[in-house]
Amino acid sequence: MTPYQIGYLVGTLVTPLILMLVIGTIYYWIKGGRIPYRQAILSRWVIVASLILFLLGLFGRASSYLQQESSHVYPERDIKAFTEGCVGSAKKKLDIKAAESFCTCSITEIQKAYTYGEFRKFDAEMNQQKSMPSGIKNIVTSCAQKP
Repeated sequence: MTPYQIGYLVGTLVTPLILMLVIGTIYYWIKGGRIPYRQAILSRWVIVASLILFLLGLFGRASSYLQQESSHVYPERDIKAFTEGCVGSAKKKLDIKAAESFCTCSITEIQKAYTYGEFRKFDAEMNQQKSMPSGIKNIVTSCAQKP
């Protein structure tokens, strides 16, 4: 796991506890401190409210992820990674300007033809098999022929 993935996992697991503390503290203040703080935080409605908010956030993230997978708009980090890798390979055969133009054309045409989910699948296949799927190969060939 990457440090980013570990941080994301920890953040996801800690979120309900933080929500419980925040909502419980607000409840404690509303009650004017007449009940013990621990009782305020562990009251049933505070726990339920925290879990409901957590689940709403989780479903929102899942929905966002699913929309991204079916979209033809790729995250900037993936476009940058593709372009940098492509330019690194292409500049062995082309000058830097031609390599950048070729790689920009390639990622633009790939975005038009494939959803982000399909692109990720192709990317994983290319990393494992070290060969390009035919659709990607056709796009790369057409971009290579452009002046």
